[in-house]
Amino acid sequence: MTGAKGRTLHQLVQDRLSKQGLYNTPDYWNMKAERYSGLARSNWPSNAYNERLHARQMEIVDQLLGEIRGLDVAEVGCGTGRASIHLARRGANVFGFDFSEKALAVARRDAADARMPVRFEMGNVLDEPHPERRHRFDRVLSLGCLTLACTDASEFERALSNLVALLRPSGRLLFVEPMHASRLLRRILRMSVAEWTARCRARGLEVLDQGGLLFVPARFLLAFRELPGGVVDPLFHAGERALALSPRLGFLADYKWLLLAAPHPPGAANRND
Repeated sequence: MTGAKGRTLHQLVQDRLSKQGLYNTPDYWNMKAERYSGLARSNWPSNAYNERLHARQMEIVDQLLGEIRGLDVAEVGCGTGRASIHLARRGANVFGFDFSEKALAVARRDAADARMPVRFEMGNVLDEPHPERRHRFDRVLSLGCLTLACTDASEFERALSNLVALLRPSGRLLFVEPMHASRLLRRILRMSVAEWTARCRARGLEVLDQGGLLFVPARFLLAFRELPGGVVDPLFHAGERALALSPRLGFLADYKWLLLAAPHPPGAANRND
């Protein structure tokens, strides 16, 4: 039995299991932007859970990016703009890029409603940046982008090269991504934190900080149906406390963060002469 574009039923099932042809297509995110409301347009079905997730992610982003007022900041895979608008509120000059037209339409509306002057443009992390964008940004954020956009290590390398090209020599690159090698927890890209880090170092990026957030068992309990805040709050925060207090539970952090410094320009390495 064959399906669309000649694929077998088995291949279609495998695509859904691997999430290829789903999360890494504009059609999926266009559908989400149209059919869902609130933070569910770019996250899980439960907005009660999404609100806590967003607050925790922004807490980590603020902590790691530090003072950004007046800096040029790019968010790749910005979706409906929740992080870009947050960064603009902190005084950054923000550019958000995404490949979903309808998600960007939501982002523009939300930014206008918030009176935040964010620039949103069509773009794909797998495409080389336009020359005018290269080496422009002080900070670049990827919030759950590469783990959805990249199907394998070669695409990861391509995307990483494009992100490095956006960074000024003194810039910082921040990944907040569901980095997993396990079939159960990964999104599309199957890559361990250790391999992710090694590939970044091979590009000349310096690792400044890393850690984990968003307790996986809490997501399984809370993310798929709308529950009262009085139920969601204690369970969500108990999970985050568990991650903070027990490093051995790091494998149960759904998202990992990785803060990196831009590679040194040629000839800029420290010398003793």
